[in-house]
Amino acid sequence: MTTKAYILEYGISELYLNIWKSRKIDRAVFHQIQYAINSHSLRSSDERKIVSRLLYAVRRGWVSVMD
Repeated sequence: MTTKAYILEYGISELYLNIWKSRKIDRAVFHQIQYAINSHSLRSSDERKIVSRLLYAVRRGWVSVMD
């Protein structure tokens, strides 16, 4: 599943909400959002901000990357 397909299917805000509530992110999704922000494939600045917040939360240890 590509990041675009995942984001289009669920919506970036819903993805953010689900990850933030569970405090966990799947490793594959984590890599996909890293790729999305690095490749500039996100459509709007709001989507980029949300993904940046998720990556920041992982770096700070607020969200755990699960296998």
